Amino acid sequence: MNARNTTNKVILPPLIVMLLLTLLVGITAYQLTDTWRHSAQNTVRDAVHAVVLTNIRWELYQADSALTTNPEEARQRWQEARQQVNILAETSPDSPELLLLKNFIANDRNIHNIRSLLQQSFLNPRLNETRRELEELQHYSRFVTAAVTLSMLFLGTLLTSITAKDLTRLVKALIQSRDLNTKIQEEERRRIAQDLHDGVIQEMIDLKRNYNTEKVDHIITSLRRVCHNLKPQVLDDLGLSAALEFLADDLRETGLTTVQMTVDTEGLAHLPKDYELPLFRVIQELLTNIKHHAEATQATLAVAYDPSESPMLSGYVTDNGKGFEPKATTSKNMGLTGVQERVQQLGGRLNIESKPGQGSRFQFFIPVRSQPHA
Repeated sequence: MNARNTTNKVILPPLIVMLLLTLLVGITAYQLTDTWRHSAQNTVRDAVHAVVLTNIRWELYQADSALTTNPEEARQRWQEARQQVNILAETSPDSPELLLLKNFIANDRNIHNIRSLLQQSFLNPRLNETRRELEELQHYSRFVTAAVTLSMLFLGTLLTSITAKDLTRLVKALIQSRDLNTKIQEEERRRIAQDLHDGVIQEMIDLKRNYNTEKVDHIITSLRRVCHNLKPQVLDDLGLSAALEFLADDLRETGLTTVQMTVDTEGLAHLPKDYELPLFRVIQELLTNIKHHAEATQATLAVAYDPSESPMLSGYVTDNGKGFEPKATTSKNMGLTGVQERVQQLGGRLNIESKPGQGSRFQFFIPVRSQPHA
């Protein structure tokens, strides 16, 4: 699996979980704090009302006591109580008791009826109940703080665990991808060295013993084939279809009696350039695998691409060779592993069908995008 796909599969799931958990914790914290805010507002308002009513009651009581001995002080106490009633009535305009008290105290002649007013129950605030409400508010505040703190700690611990686990997987996948690329490169170097040793070098030794121009031409042809495998100049000069035909011709020269090729030349002409070399390498490796391992007498190559019908590039390579067990062989065969890696880098998939004695079929499907995954 290529590094980009691995990164997406490893990072996206915990990121989605993190967003969902963060959203859940955020909603819960908002509900808790919103409930706390309303409770705090109500409790504080009730406490303030209780304190102000207690002070109003005290002023009225002092005014009643001074009414016979010091009328001037009584009127002063009456005025102070009136001011506090007006302020309190503004904070609770919908309270019928406060409206009644406000209308009563607005008339100076009612100063002589203070005792009847003091007997009203709403002027006797339940301070003990207010104190309990304040205590409950304090307990609820501690609960909200603890709940939000624990939720954030749980979320942080969970996300750290998920991220650490998935990052470990990502690092392992990247290391495996790096090691795989290194093995593929080493396999390619080994193959080039083998081609030079078994082909060109042996022919040059033979040339040294018995010189003739025909052997020189053969050596030149062999060197060109090695160079072509390193950098397919025919792909740049003549295009992908001609390059695939060159691969088929090279396979025919190894002794296969039949090599059939069916290529959608017109469709491949519209294939983005970034796809040509990776596709060429995929097919080159599959045909090389047939040449060196399949012991086949027949092979078939087909590639189809019609952008007007579908953005999917498809193709297959088959042979009638000795076959193999895909699960047991693919992990050991660097060539086939390299093919799978290249196809996955293009966002596609490779299907391998084979059984001992029944040949092999390699089928690939590659979605063509304007900017392929490199």
